[in-house]
Amino acid sequence: MAASTTVGPYGGGRAGIARSVVLLVRSCSVRFTAYYWVGFTAGLLAGGGSALPWVLLGAPMWLALCVGTESVNRIADREADVVNQPERTRLCEEFGWARLTGVAIGSWTCFALFGAALLWTSPSVVLAVLLVADMAIAICYSVGPALKRHRVLSLATLITPVVMPVLTGWAVEGDTGVLLSPVLPVAAVLAAFTLGLSGIKDITDVEGDRALGYSSLWMLLARLRRGAAVYLLTAAPHLLVVVFVLTGALPPTALALLPLAVVSVLVVKAAARARVPADRAAAREVMHQFTFYFLAFALAAAAPRPAVAAVAAAAVAYWLVASRFLHWSGGLKKDQLVRWRHLLTATS
Repeated sequence: MAASTTVGPYGGGRAGIARSVVLLVRSCSVRFTAYYWVGFTAGLLAGGGSALPWVLLGAPMWLALCVGTESVNRIADREADVVNQPERTRLCEEFGWARLTGVAIGSWTCFALFGAALLWTSPSVVLAVLLVADMAIAICYSVGPALKRHRVLSLATLITPVVMPVLTGWAVEGDTGVLLSPVLPVAAVLAAFTLGLSGIKDITDVEGDRALGYSSLWMLLARLRRGAAVYLLTAAPHLLVVVFVLTGALPPTALALLPLAVVSVLVVKAAARARVPADRAAAREVMHQFTFYFLAFALAAAAPRPAVAAVAAAAVAYWLVASRFLHWSGGLKKDQLVRWRHLLTATS
């Protein structure tokens, strides 16, 4: 007999177990676990050490953080997402907001338990501080101080998904030499890269954010027609790569990132031209895809070791599957690529 459901305002309600799992993983964007896990494992393995147990245990650990972060975001953004992401909002409505709150609490509890186990195996004050910071920044991004509502602080918090896991992974061993090269340099490159593309989210969420009275620093630059400042932010990570390679802080393999500067410019250019919701969705999805691939490639290039390359490849495989089958949007579609190409060729 099929599991019963209670019909809710969006054609769903309290769904059966299988349907609930589908609703949860799609609405909570579990594909972003790849961001956290690949950074953590790269930081863990950057010094050439072997930490297979935590390479494996890191997957459920960072899945817990991902679900915890995204569920809190969904609850906090409930009003804006009715405009910005109505499809995702329907999934949350069907799953149930009360249950989503329970998932958020449970997910953060799981991450805390994994963190305690990691500290038990690798006791370190630095690691403890970073684990607490991982939780605090992710939660306070949306609730409490709601850092994302502050023009400057929001930019600082947006870099944490690509930077904090790398530092957390490094802290397991805590070798100072590895921190100076390549961990901090690649973290700086990733931070600069994220800042350069951060405004795309603001462009694609502009209507819902306007309803809440929020406008980002990136959007302010766009309104003031400070295009040069925006493109300078886009070029910054590639300039850092050159500096770090010349000073020996990053290996020459990191120079392989330089051609991606062209892609960064195209991604920003297309997003700036997006006007209708479908175009904004295409620009946003291209940005997410490019950001992840840049992250994985940057980590592999900064720490050119077989183990790091292997975890980067595993993360890419997971990202592809999760984007296609486990994400509310279904990943990057052919029609979105067509729209994105048209944005590039359209006259300003």
